[in-house]
Amino acid sequence: MIDEYKYPEDFLMDDTFKQYCEGSNEKCVIFWETWIAKHPEKHKTLQAAKKLYQVLSGNLKPVNKQLDYLTNQISPVTKVKRFRSVHYAIAASLLVVLFIGLLYNIYNQPNNSLHYAENFAAKKGEKKKVTLPDGTLVYLNGDSKIELGDNFDQKDRNVKLTGEAYFDVKHNAAKPFFVHTKDFKITVLGTAFNVKSYANENESAATLVRGTIKLEDNTGLNKNTIILKAGQKITYHMLMAPIDPGQSIKERQYRLPKIEVNNLTLMNKQVVESAWTNNDIIFINNDFEEIKERLERWFNVTIEFGIKK
Repeated sequence: MIDEYKYPEDFLMDDTFKQYCEGSNEKCVIFWETWIAKHPEKHKTLQAAKKLYQVLSGNLKPVNKQLDYLTNQISPVTKVKRFRSVHYAIAASLLVVLFIGLLYNIYNQPNNSLHYAENFAAKKGEKKKVTLPDGTLVYLNGDSKIELGDNFDQKDRNVKLTGEAYFDVKHNAAKPFFVHTKDFKITVLGTAFNVKSYANENESAATLVRGTIKLEDNTGLNKNTIILKAGQKITYHMLMAPIDPGQSIKERQYRLPKIEVNNLTLMNKQVVESAWTNNDIIFINNDFEEIKERLERWFNVTIEFGIKK
């Protein structure tokens, strides 16, 4: 199976390869180093996959190398093979502090490069079908909005999305189509895809049904890209530490984002991620809180959990 991997994205879909890149699993590191030594023809693709993983994880070095570096900084004279728990705590604290500072600067930088004018919105409990001036069809899910960039369909086509939408883009190679979300910038190469990026959720996802899309991290952490092929899905988890309810979004403490590349989910020959466009709602391995949020948005209701007395 591994011998059939042809593209960097194929390696990124393998959990053992990601653990190898992280340096978090010694068995995975040994396995992949042995495999790489036996397959020199794959070196170029593997290096591209490792670089791509590093980019998607915030350009951080593997965990084992980070810890070795911090050990040398803390105790440059005496080298040890094993970290004590206090060293792990120091390493984790430094990483969190550095990352919080980086994100604070990113989220407080004004984005004046793009301006948006016309917009279309779907309220909670409704769905809306929109035909853009260029002929692109957009299906908006509940509590979602798209905004069109100034001079849309002239030199290029910029769209800003908050919420969830299914795009069937009208092909026009002379006028590239871009979708901007809080986490992603997507360059469309003539395709149909689903994007989910609600402002109040810590997870964003792009699912490619047909064609090709180029996806860039929109947080400013890197400038590299990943190409999604038909049938693939990328999910961006911005995990957040426990916070006080009274804190503003700028005061919240962020942890390192987690990015996953997987295949789209099929059930009875239907793509689960875009089933809502057929007025179907499908739950797979969702917890009560996720189900609650989706049902509230779907039916425009408020759901409360309680204990029956």
